[in-house]
Amino acid sequence: MIGDTNVKAMPVKPGTEVDTLEAGALVKGNIQGTPWEWKIVHQGNPDPAMYDASCGGCWLLLENIHSQRVWDATNNDYKNSDIQAWLNGDFFNMLDAGFRNQVKQVKIPYYNGPGGSGSVVSGAGGLSCKIFLLGGYEVGFTASDNSDIPHDGAKLSYFDSGTGSAANNKRIAKYNGSTASWRLRSSSSSQTNNVFHVNASGNGINDMLWSKFTDGIRPALILPSTALVDDELNILAV
Repeated sequence: MIGDTNVKAMPVKPGTEVDTLEAGALVKGNIQGTPWEWKIVHQGNPDPAMYDASCGGCWLLLENIHSQRVWDATNNDYKNSDIQAWLNGDFFNMLDAGFRNQVKQVKIPYYNGPGGSGSVVSGAGGLSCKIFLLGGYEVGFTASDNSDIPHDGAKLSYFDSGTGSAANNKRIAKYNGSTASWRLRSSSSSQTNNVFHVNASGNGINDMLWSKFTDGIRPALILPSTALVDDELNILAV
C-alpha cells in the first residue's frame, strides 16, 4: 500500500523518463492491482568496477515493508535462499504486467556461499535476478561499522554513510503503519546463520538476525532509464 511520506511529488509532464527524477522521489507501481510507492534510490550504475553493466538504470526500493518473511530456513547463502526464490517467483508475478515487463534482468554483487566459506562475487559473475534485497554497503554501512559485513556493493546515492541520525533516518521503513526492521541481502562473512538487517531505528549494523527468523522485506529492482511516468508519477505500462 502507499505509505506515509513527507516527500512531495514534483509535478512532471506525462511521459517523463524516470532518469530525470532525483534520488528520493517516489513513483508508483502496482502490486496485485494496488498502487505502491517505490523510492528512487539511485540513477545509473553505482560502481562500474563492481557492478555489471546491466545494473545501470533507475534503482527502485519499495518505500515501505511489503511483508515479513523468513530469509532462509537453513543458512545464510543468499543465492540459494528462500527469500531470493520468493522475490523472483511469487513476488515478481504480483507486479502488474505493464510494470513487470520493464524490470531489468541484472547481475548484482553478492556474498557467494554461507558465511565463513564464501566470498563476494561481482561484475559479470554477479547474481542474475530481477528482484533483490539491498546490500549493507548499498544502504550506507561499511566494514568500519561492523567488520563482519561483506563488501557486496557500493553506496546508492539516496543513502548516507554511517550510523548517524541523518543516515539512519533514510533507512527507516514502516510495516502496517509502524516502523519495523527489514532484511538486507548481506550475510555474515564469518557465521553461517546470521544476516544483516536494518532495525526500526534505521541502524542495526550490530544487530544481525538468524536467517530462519521472520523479518521485514523491502524488494528492490532496476528499471531502464527510459521507463516513463505520468503526471502523477505512475509508472506507465509498455
